[in-house]
Amino acid sequence: MNKIVFLSLFIILWAIEAGAYQLYNNVVEDKVWKKGETLLGFLEENNLPLSLYYNLDDSEEKLSADIRSLTVYQILRNRDKSIRQVLIPLNEELQLHIYEEGEGNYTLSIDPVRYQTRDKVLVMDIESIFSKDILNKTGNFPLAVALEQLFKKQVEFRRLKKGDKVVALYREKVRMGKFYGTQKVYAAMIGTRKKSYYEFLADDGNYYDEQGRTHNGSSFIVPCNYRRISSKFTLKRWHPILHKFRAHHGIDYAGKIGTPVLAANDGKVIFMGRKGGYGNTVIIQHEGGFKTLYGHLSRFNNDVRGTYVKKGTIIGFLGNSGMSTGPHLHFGLSLNNRWIDPAHKIVITKMLHGEKRKKFMNFVTLSKQKIVAALAAYEKGKEEKGNGKERTD
Repeated sequence: MNKIVFLSLFIILWAIEAGAYQLYNNVVEDKVWKKGETLLGFLEENNLPLSLYYNLDDSEEKLSADIRSLTVYQILRNRDKSIRQVLIPLNEELQLHIYEEGEGNYTLSIDPVRYQTRDKVLVMDIESIFSKDILNKTGNFPLAVALEQLFKKQVEFRRLKKGDKVVALYREKVRMGKFYGTQKVYAAMIGTRKKSYYEFLADDGNYYDEQGRTHNGSSFIVPCNYRRISSKFTLKRWHPILHKFRAHHGIDYAGKIGTPVLAANDGKVIFMGRKGGYGNTVIIQHEGGFKTLYGHLSRFNNDVRGTYVKKGTIIGFLGNSGMSTGPHLHFGLSLNNRWIDPAHKIVITKMLHGEKRKKFMNFVTLSKQKIVAALAAYEKGKEEKGNGKERTD
């Protein structure tokens, strides 16, 4: 691709992601990925080359199969209605990008999603229903969901009364002028007439109260002894072998070949064999829609094949099989067939200790100061507004 063409594509892509819906007589359409729709069907329906699909490698094909129904994606058309570019989010960090490279010639790539972030402070009174009030105040549905999930083990929302307070320090993500993906909450408080409830985000990705206690404990355990974590869960990682952006749906525990690998929780072994780039793999089905995956094993414990195992049972041994740059265990966790970060479901202790606790408590102190200041400014603003109304009357 020559520099002029590349620059033109970059400018158009930037304009699309920045929310410019008309550019040089090109029109951007918002579309919704239909239930049961496939990438191959999409290409066929839009008169795009089917070779874009057939030339995908295994990991790219798997990613394209994970496009969620109801995902909002964008099509940029030329004046003659032919397609210029397509942007389809695959997850929060990666998107499928189809673009015209010369008349009638198209290229497909998987690129990082471009979005804007803004640090925000929410302060509000409860009026009727917790999540509905947050949505009415901010217009941010993902934030309402995040806060409800965050406090559901501490607070009975139906018992909240009009005038109770909500304060949240968070980072919102915006793509194409709309709230996008997970809104990251750093600290939050629900204040009632009798008690205030706090949640703070620690470096380990879990939330704790102001005493460093977690309300999100889980029965999953770390499945092996390891020397270090060589890769964390991420929706956007530069693959060291493929040299492409890929999601990394799990945690890689680097260790010694032959280290016993344990079942992270009670469940049934539903798969034991070779599985693509994971090499020798075990999959266990757990209650509640959870599954765990253990990849790159050197060998299996064949005695547990197809059986129900207890947490801590040896299911195999750490290795370097499959697509791997060194001995490690790839540990994946899914909920209802969607990959989630295992670190958020593994809590080794119920309280933070040592340096981790010290660092966390410093964060708690600073966050509470911000919450108190924000609440005071909010109440002062209400009082001034009320006084102004009285004078007007």
